[in-house]
Amino acid sequence: MAGERPDRAPLFDLLPNDAVLQHFNDGIPVGISEEKAGARAIAAAIDGSRESSLAPSEERTERTEDGRSIRAERWTAWRERIDYGSSEAYAEAKQSQLAPRRKSAGDAVDTAASDYYRRQREVRSWFGDDFYYLMSAPHAGLMGIWEEVGLEAFSYYFFDCEDLIIEQLDLNAEHACRWIEGLPPDDPFEAVFIGEDIAFKNGPMIRVSWLAQHYFPRQARVFAALHARGKKIIFHSDGNLNAIMDGLVEAGIDGLNPVEISAGMDLADLHRRYPHLVFAGGIDVSHLLPFGNPQQVRDTVVEAIEVTEGQILVGSSTEVFNIVPLANFLAMREAAMGYRF
Repeated sequence: MAGERPDRAPLFDLLPNDAVLQHFNDGIPVGISEEKAGARAIAAAIDGSRESSLAPSEERTERTEDGRSIRAERWTAWRERIDYGSSEAYAEAKQSQLAPRRKSAGDAVDTAASDYYRRQREVRSWFGDDFYYLMSAPHAGLMGIWEEVGLEAFSYYFFDCEDLIIEQLDLNAEHACRWIEGLPPDDPFEAVFIGEDIAFKNGPMIRVSWLAQHYFPRQARVFAALHARGKKIIFHSDGNLNAIMDGLVEAGIDGLNPVEISAGMDLADLHRRYPHLVFAGGIDVSHLLPFGNPQQVRDTVVEAIEVTEGQILVGSSTEVFNIVPLANFLAMREAAMGYRF
């Protein structure tokens, strides 16, 4: 990420995989909520990761403060959407919700005192100093806007209440800049993870011209604030991003994750177009890792390293789900660790 050549290709991934964690936890299964054991196993298996589940969860259903349910499963959780009922009701609710945010938009943020930031620093400490742990940072947050209501309802609100969608992006970006300015002098994170699913398998969720006018400029403000603090930015979105890669690069991303091969993303083509980018992922987890054989995995890893000329943090094209056999994960790991520049 600093533009220098390591001795081998590093590994970056998410590992919600019981067999993998057990293998790197001295053969002992990582139990429910045993996050520190999960972190130790992950640190033994790979070189870098980001905020995610470190251990399996107890399956349960909880309620949020606004009455929505959160259904926790072993390795994931599902939050109930808010049903506003109509565009008129959405607009009325958002006007009320945004009013206090408008008043406090320029206020300073004491990031160091926030539970969210302190939690990220605590988790980072579990991995050790030689592990590359990305901080998840706030940003323009288009995903958060559509995810609150679901894509179908969002499509109506996007058409009927476009000004409110844009204002939410603006307020999100403004808060993110204040949050970044509020980072303490001893902040240890060298890079940040910006998670933002904004594409389907056949292209962006929203027309490119709208993103160019309203989304990329606001993300560029946030990315400039992060760069001013000396931080690299790895941007994440599943799906086919080819049509908006120019916009993302111009906004200031330094890396791209997870490079979803099954959605038409191609490492060789991306490296030719953007030779300075670092790619985090790129090893197909839709077909190859769960259903291929170890030699196919090894061959694909070597090819990925070579077509990107080493500008890659080797990992799955999303995360190493439980469906991925241990042998295939080990093949990916061994191919990366055995490759020398």
